[in-house]
Amino acid sequence: MMRSLYSGITGLQGSQTNMDVIGNNIANVNTVGFKASRVTFETALVQALRAARSPQGNVGGVNPMAVGLGTQIASIDKLMGQGSFQNTGKKTDLAIQGDGFFVVNNGSSNFYTRAGDFSLDENGTLVQSGTGYKVMGWKSTVDSQGRRHVDTNQPIGDIKIAANETMGAKRTQSMKMGGNLDSTTGVQPVTITVNGDNGKTYTVQFTFALDKNNFDPFSNTKNYKWTAKVVNGPTGTTTGGTLEGQMSIDQYGNVVKDNATNLYIEQDGKLVTSSTTTEVSGTAITLPSAGPISFSESDNTANAVTAPYTDPMYTTSTQIYDSLGKPYTLYIDFTNLGATNSSGSSPTTDWAWDAHLADGTKIQLTNSSGTAVSSNVGVVEFDSSGKLLGNFALNTTTGTVTKANTSQIPTGVSFTTSDGAGNVKSKIDFTQLTDLAGNATAAITGQDGNSSGTLQSFAINQSGDIIGSFSNGLTDIMGKISLANFNNPAGLKEIGNSLYAQSSNSGIPQVGKAGTSGRGTFIPGALEMSNVDLAQEFTNMIIAERSFQANARVITTSDAMIQQLVNLKQTP
Repeated sequence: MMRSLYSGITGLQGSQTNMDVIGNNIANVNTVGFKASRVTFETALVQALRAARSPQGNVGGVNPMAVGLGTQIASIDKLMGQGSFQNTGKKTDLAIQGDGFFVVNNGSSNFYTRAGDFSLDENGTLVQSGTGYKVMGWKSTVDSQGRRHVDTNQPIGDIKIAANETMGAKRTQSMKMGGNLDSTTGVQPVTITVNGDNGKTYTVQFTFALDKNNFDPFSNTKNYKWTAKVVNGPTGTTTGGTLEGQMSIDQYGNVVKDNATNLYIEQDGKLVTSSTTTEVSGTAITLPSAGPISFSESDNTANAVTAPYTDPMYTTSTQIYDSLGKPYTLYIDFTNLGATNSSGSSPTTDWAWDAHLADGTKIQLTNSSGTAVSSNVGVVEFDSSGKLLGNFALNTTTGTVTKANTSQIPTGVSFTTSDGAGNVKSKIDFTQLTDLAGNATAAITGQDGNSSGTLQSFAINQSGDIIGSFSNGLTDIMGKISLANFNNPAGLKEIGNSLYAQSSNSGIPQVGKAGTSGRGTFIPGALEMSNVDLAQEFTNMIIAERSFQANARVITTSDAMIQQLVNLKQTP
């Protein structure tokens, strides 16, 4: 019997197996998460005809002689390369970009898959659509503060997203203040130039500062100390002399009261509020007693200037909550106290603040420990760059800023609720607040309280976090989907239904969070398509077909040779 017959048979068998693999690849070209396979071949045992001989004396060495006995399959390998992605728009569909496998469980064992076509069952459990196997990950737990969090150090389990999930109410305990307080508020300086009968001109500047004695920073009408100063005059005039007075101004910038009616300039440049024999004729200035903060030349009312005014009070509001989730509208009032030097030689600016509820009820201010303070007016102080220097207290009797006793410095608020929920105590973080020339935008940028809510919808992000949206307008984490990686993913055992099982050569599953330790990330609303390359498979098909034909020809040719041997014995 000829050895080539057996070699040809192994070639036919190998080509058949190759076609089986090619056919399976093509059949699964539309299978979600499918990974193509390939066949590799190796030589079968060989029959030695002569052994090798080393060189001896004057005779050289001789190579061995052997006849091969055909081929055999070396391996059928899984090609674990990345497949393309198909956008589906379904929020429970997931694709893996990079390495890793979803973990699913049938109630007793874990299996692994790249097919992320998931859905929710009637219990709200996330499952694989085709098998009903539960998708594994970590469920969120609720801490003592009512917030959900995921502990990825815990063992994985099934993930449930029930339609009746609720978010509990939480009392506001901290707030953050950000934005800007306009440094240009209040009455700004103004300058007027008047002409004397002697043909000489005098320039007088008026500046203003809040009178803080027995001071209510949040009154609609405020007392301002004005200071007049001759800043320019004819030769021989003494400049720099000042005169002070006081006027009351409402929140609209109108003068309510002024303790003087006129201002006169004497020949030596001195300013007085009563007419004297030494005054320069024609230089009297009329001070406002009502209406705008306007100063005019007494005998030439067309020569008038009005001091720019912006209400120094600014109010912002936010909604905070008690422990039962009842909302309260909290207003925080600010008043610009003006520039000071209370922190040393560098100029600073102080703003007073207090708080009240929507019905006007005052709120008790508290220190950093939550204890009530004696002053119910806090102060935030800024440096010359508009950055916050710190929190202080205001003594409204003396108008001084208290800095020494930190236990009396307001940094929070406290009030008693009306629905039996107890006190609401909340700290306020002012560190992001600025004092710059520009629009006032100060506002509470965040607070940690909320009312109760019911789950409305959910979405899955690239890290596998399942984020729920609740009826109270907040979001929270509901769970997290896990990923498993293997040292040798191609060593996993296929068990059908696009599932793999751990084998003795795959390594143990390394389960963890997406995007860590070599694990890939998720693409929500998409599926990973098969990585089968049809062009390559058709090429492989042609090669397999030609291989089969050639091996069949080896068999038919060997048969013809054997037939010739048989014919040698035939009788004529």
